[in-house]
Amino acid sequence: MEMEAKYRILEGISNCVPENGSGEDEENLLQNFLPLRSYAKLADPKNFLITGGRGSGKTELFRILTSCGGLRHVISEKDRKRYTGLQEQEFLTGYIATGLGAKAFPTANSCDDLLKIEKPDNLTSFWGGLVCSVILRKFREDREFRELADHYFGAETRKILEQDSNEVSKWWNALDIRKEKWESFLDQADTVLEKRDIHICLVYDELDRICGNYENLFLFIRSLLDFWYRHNSRYTHVKAKIFLRSDLYNAKALQFVDASKMGAYRLELNWDTHSLYRLFVKRMANAGVEEMEVYLKEVPGLLQTEADGALGYLPGNSEEAFRLLINKMIGQYMGKNAKRGISYTWVPNHIQDANGETAPRAFLKCFAFAAEEMLNHKSDVSLLEENRILLPTRLQGAVAKVSADRVQELTQEEYQWLQNLIGRLSGKTMLMGSDEFLRYLEPENWPAAERDKLPGKTNVEILEVLVTLGIVMRTADERINIPEIYLHGFGLKRKGGIKRPK
Repeated sequence: MEMEAKYRILEGISNCVPENGSGEDEENLLQNFLPLRSYAKLADPKNFLITGGRGSGKTELFRILTSCGGLRHVISEKDRKRYTGLQEQEFLTGYIATGLGAKAFPTANSCDDLLKIEKPDNLTSFWGGLVCSVILRKFREDREFRELADHYFGAETRKILEQDSNEVSKWWNALDIRKEKWESFLDQADTVLEKRDIHICLVYDELDRICGNYENLFLFIRSLLDFWYRHNSRYTHVKAKIFLRSDLYNAKALQFVDASKMGAYRLELNWDTHSLYRLFVKRMANAGVEEMEVYLKEVPGLLQTEADGALGYLPGNSEEAFRLLINKMIGQYMGKNAKRGISYTWVPNHIQDANGETAPRAFLKCFAFAAEEMLNHKSDVSLLEENRILLPTRLQGAVAKVSADRVQELTQEEYQWLQNLIGRLSGKTMLMGSDEFLRYLEPENWPAAERDKLPGKTNVEILEVLVTLGIVMRTADERINIPEIYLHGFGLKRKGGIKRPK
């Protein structure tokens, strides 16, 4: 293979995560999207909770549902036939904190103020009010819905819910004092939709950003889950899909009366090695690189025969084909023999978290970063055998870079409180005794202004959160260990571990 062809393929791989993963490419959202067989469960109206770790594809699914025709591209034709009663649904945003549509919902500051000023015991009316608002905005010009709202709320409150739903202080008291009014409105709205054979589904994402205080966060999430647990079976034509981080779902602070029953209504987004490689192949095949398409089609069974409309090329299901591709790209082993690791399993094994889960975004980034480094050191390409594309050493270096990238994402967005901890752990060596590690987690180590944002009031509670997040694990002898995906990003070392790239 000519060098220029290899460079083109490497460029395609380096771009398989838009902007190396800082955000998904809206323009190519469908071509980047891989429908998993498990997504068929989304067709079941009783399943209203979808959980997954960071980078597991929750937001991508949210965007597909709300911007790309709902379930049409999410569920295969084969699975659609299984759900003979599957109705066409219009997916509407129930809550989002950023991006298109976010301005219709209260800011984190507004939500914090609500709890400070009103001090509600629960937030059922908050979520009920937002459901009313979504429906009224959707049917703003519809006389029947306006008359219903005027009957139950009055014209003034109806206009606020239509136009100023983000200003929760304007409508909170009117709805919370008279809960039966918004309950009756939603019952009647559902009846109207049933008569018209219109099915709508409210989709929720970025719930971790709904307020700034960690304890308050669970009051909002708990109330939302409780709301839909009680109403999803009551309504026939108004349903919900709630995307929630797994660590928040599993947190002790979330538990409520019916929490133990939520499993019957939940879909967990899990990615096994087979699915990860299917996603990688799909991204490569749809990169728009002719040399890449030729390279992939040389492996029998790797791709379905032709590009499939909006979704583009789809991968096959043969694990043998994926193994053959990786052997072709890298070689069978990460070194001279199996002692250095088998290439096919090496990447997923080295970027899984302490819970054994691998985020597809991190998986893709590992290959993207490795390809990027190959292009930055083009002399490496000349060292490769005829059909090889990546040096194992560049993949090894990419793991450290993915780790740093992953931790940076955590500290900049959902888990800013981790930044202070990283400074104290940097330079330390794993494994570490539990007592020593717990000393670094003492709340007194954080500035007083940051302590209310900590996910626990004691070092033991903070440790439990880190375990739930998959950042740390306990060994059999009660020591603390941190997996590769977080080790380098925390500035930690491990004897015999992967060397940081120079």
